Amino acid sequence: MLSVAIALEPTTESAPAVVQIVARSCEQAIGEGRCRAASELKQASVVAWYALIRVPEPEASEVSIEFHDRSETGALIETRSLSFSERDSELSRWASAGAVIAAFVAARDEGSEAVALEKRQEPPPPSIDKPAPKSPGPAWNLDLALLSGPGLDSGPFRLGGLVRGYVSLPQAPGVLGLVSLRYAERPGDLAISWWSASCGMGARLGGGKSSPVSAELTGELAFERMAMSAQDATTAEQDEASQNRFGGRLSVNLAVDVTSHLALVAGGEATAMRPSVSIAIGDDAVGREPAVGFGFSGGVRFGAGR
Repeated sequence: MLSVAIALEPTTESAPAVVQIVARSCEQAIGEGRCRAASELKQASVVAWYALIRVPEPEASEVSIEFHDRSETGALIETRSLSFSERDSELSRWASAGAVIAAFVAARDEGSEAVALEKRQEPPPPSIDKPAPKSPGPAWNLDLALLSGPGLDSGPFRLGGLVRGYVSLPQAPGVLGLVSLRYAERPGDLAISWWSASCGMGARLGGGKSSPVSAELTGELAFERMAMSAQDATTAEQDEASQNRFGGRLSVNLAVDVTSHLALVAGGEATAMRPSVSIAIGDDAVGREPAVGFGFSGGVRFGAGR
């Protein structure tokens, strides 16, 4: 049995589509065939109620629904008002109007079986995807240290410094990539200087939040340039020479955290460079730079993400 006819005032181009939304929402609650658009009814059709939805303006946040007896000109039985928030979609608003009409009809329908009014839930607000947390960047360290070790196979030690940088990825915090630069000099009548550049990989144990102490074992490929100068006692001339060398270096370092971004670091290294170099001034042999040497370092470490 048709229970209610539905109309919208004022009539606009979109009014038929709106009335259909309201009617479908009403029928979902009280059953098919009980809610229809008034414009679709024949003159001989009989309805129990006539629901007239009044919209003051197109974007109004409030509408009223008038319930008349049998027709638009019938006695006014009741008026209900609906208020909407700016977040409510147009579809949600008209669906809510249909639910209100269905509730009125169900409450007034005397003598018929009680019709369970389906509890309607407002559509959940659109979900806002939270930005994914930023993944931590690579951890890095920078060592500034003094460097010392044998200058030649005999004689005074060399003295200099090194700059060494480490980087490790969050996915493999114990694996390191590194580059380093070194410079050292040997004092005396025979002036010798060494500078080298190297790069490689290594492994770190400890450090970070788990322990204030960390240790690294690293291996590097190295290039070294060795420059020598001395004065020939017989001729009083200044002799100069240089030699490029290539090889590898193994290092062991120990660091102790002072703060979260500062640590003290000390270590030792063994270097194998080719070729070995024998040094002579005139006919006098003064020393030899062996193919394998060692050194010691100590300094400070700066870092982030350790």
